[in-house]
Amino acid sequence: MHLYIHIPFCKQACFYCDFHFSTNLSLKDKMVEAICKEIELQTDYLKNKKLQTIYFGGGTPSLLSGPDFEKIFKTISNFYDISCLKETTIETNPDDITIDKINEWKSYGIDRVSLGIQTFDNDLLKFMNRAHDSKQSINALDLLLTNNLGNITIDLIYAKNAKEFDIEKQNSILINDIEIIEKYNLNHISAYNLTIEDSTVFGKWVNQKKLEPIGEDYAAEQYEILIESLTSQGFEQYEVSNFAKNGKYAIHNSAYWKNEEYLGVGPSAHSYNLDSRQSNISNNSKYIAALESGKVPFAIENLSISDKVNDYLLCGLRTIWGIDTKKISQIAGRIPQTFWDTLDILKNQNLVIQSGNSIKITTQGRIFSDKIASDLFFD
Repeated sequence: MHLYIHIPFCKQACFYCDFHFSTNLSLKDKMVEAICKEIELQTDYLKNKKLQTIYFGGGTPSLLSGPDFEKIFKTISNFYDISCLKETTIETNPDDITIDKINEWKSYGIDRVSLGIQTFDNDLLKFMNRAHDSKQSINALDLLLTNNLGNITIDLIYAKNAKEFDIEKQNSILINDIEIIEKYNLNHISAYNLTIEDSTVFGKWVNQKKLEPIGEDYAAEQYEILIESLTSQGFEQYEVSNFAKNGKYAIHNSAYWKNEEYLGVGPSAHSYNLDSRQSNISNNSKYIAALESGKVPFAIENLSISDKVNDYLLCGLRTIWGIDTKKISQIAGRIPQTFWDTLDILKNQNLVIQSGNSIKITTQGRIFSDKIASDLFFD
C-alpha cells in the first residue's frame, strides 16, 4: 500500500497554488499530533499493512522539524510494516535545504526529494510569488548531490503567462531552465502547465483583466519544447507530465496512475481503496479538533462501476503503460459497443494505438490525454 501525508503549511502563498495550506504555522505542533492520531485511527482502512511508499506533500513538508518527523515516523512504524519500503519522498522548496535537514531526512529513511524549483528565472519566480531565487535553487541542488541525497525530482512550471515576456522570451527561459537541469544529470523531472484556478491570485487577476488566460497554442508550443528538449537528454516521457531516465519512475505517483490503493492523511488528503474515495476536511482547525475528539473528518464517495472504469481510463491513458481492455472487462463485466466505436475513431485520428488488449496514447495524442479518456468514458 501507499501512504500520503499532507503537511498544510507554507512560508508564503504562491499566486498559482490552489492546494490546501496556511501561512500561519501556529498550529504546526497540534497538526503533527493530529496527523499521528489519524495514522492510528486509519490503520484498518486498507487490508494490506505493508507500506511500499511514503510521500510527504503539501504545502511545504520541509517546514517540519526533526522532532516532528520523529513523531510521524514512529507512529507509522507502530501501525504499519515498513520493511518493504521502496521509496520515501519529501516535497521541499530550495530555500529550505540545509546540510542539517538533509542529514535529518536521511536518518528517518527519506531517500527521495521533490524540489519545487519551477523555473530558474528570477523575474518569473517573483511573478509567481515564490519564496526562493535561482541562486538558492542551484545551492539546493549542489547540497543534495554532495551530501548523498541524489534521488531528486525537479518540479518545473511551463506556459507561465507573464505580461512582461512575449512568447519568444518565455520559450528561451524554458530552454534555459532545461539546459541548467542537464548539467546536473538528474533522473526525474515533473513539468506542469500553469493552470489558473479561480480561487488563486492569478485567477482573480484574470477575472479583473489584469492577466490574460493561458493560450492553448502557446501552452502547446511550450509543451513541445519541453518534450523535445528532455527526450534529447535521454528522458523517457512515462506520463503526460513526468519524465525519467534509467527507469527511475516515481513509485508513489505511479501507484495513482496504475489504480493502486492508498491512504491519505492530513487535512484535504484523499484516500482510495478500489471501492470508494475519501477526502478529509480542508480546514486545519476543524481537522485538529476532530482528531482530538478521536474522529477522522472525511467525506466518502462510493464508486459506481462507471466511476471505477472512468478513473482507470483517465489515469492509465496518461502513461506509457496505457490501459488493458481485460482490466476494463474485469471492472465492468462487459464493454459497450460505443467504447469500441469511439476507439476506432481515435485510432483513425492517430491519437491512440491498440495492440491486442493494450491501448496507449500516441505521441501526437499526449497533450489531449484527458479529452481522449473522457471520449471513452462509460456512462
